[in-house]
Amino acid sequence: MWGLVGSAVAEALNLSAMMRPTTDSGGRWQWPWRDRRDRPIVVIAVLLRTVAGTGLAAAAGAGGLATTAFASFTFGVAAPLVIAKMFDQIRVTDQPSEQVPERSDGEHDDAA
Repeated sequence: MWGLVGSAVAEALNLSAMMRPTTDSGGRWQWPWRDRRDRPIVVIAVLLRTVAGTGLAAAAGAGGLATTAFASFTFGVAAPLVIAKMFDQIRVTDQPSEQVPERSDGEHDDAA
């Protein structure tokens, strides 16, 4: 339960940071989506990160790492950051384009 509370706190802080007034909004606070079609995506992302934080705290508790309520809360808060850092380590590279072998007479073999 404390992992869920920690994850909810982390997501609330994240949402409030995204809702800060900007010069584009004329100094008004805005929701973190541009139009109504983006709203479900933002809400689902927040829910997924909250569930992930709860899961990490539960795993830490089951593994004996989080033995107190504060430890579970801390795991819940830290989970979104840990997950984001893990995904930052994944490098996306361009796939090499397929090379079409050339025939001996200089023309491409399209049947290959």
